[in-house]
Amino acid sequence: MQDIAFQLVLKWAREGEDKDILLTDDYTRLTLDTIALCTMDYRFNSFYSEAMHPFVEAMSGVLSHAQKTATRPGLYNKVFGSTEEKQFKEDQATMNRIAQEVIDRRRANPVDKDDLLNTMLHKKDPKTGALMRDELIITNMITFLVAGHETT
Repeated sequence: MQDIAFQLVLKWAREGEDKDILLTDDYTRLTLDTIALCTMDYRFNSFYSEAMHPFVEAMSGVLSHAQKTATRPGLYNKVFGSTEEKQFKEDQATMNRIAQEVIDRRRANPVDKDDLLNTMLHKKDPKTGALMRDELIITNMITFLVAGHETT
């Protein structure tokens, strides 16, 4: 976690004292980078690019869409929401794709860590003895990142 905090401080130092700091953007980066590193040993490397990581961009789009559609009448969403719905589905697909890439990378390069991802990949259900399916792991990973971001 300290590594991510140091990256934020270094980013601010690189930009200099005359540059405005967008705290909400930087704290989003800090939060998601920390959660991903601690739970999945995955780095978004958000402080090395001006643009947000594609997962973060997609997550922001999904959350924005959910907020908009929840407060509008259903008929409005059906009549005027087709473009937004298309983007929403693309954003969901992006998050799912990246989560699957994280799973595939971990399977190809196993690590001996007691983190959330290894728990979901290797622990068996005590009643059935079954491992979690990738689709369920992906859903849980995304939920964990979104919920962690929102509560932070």
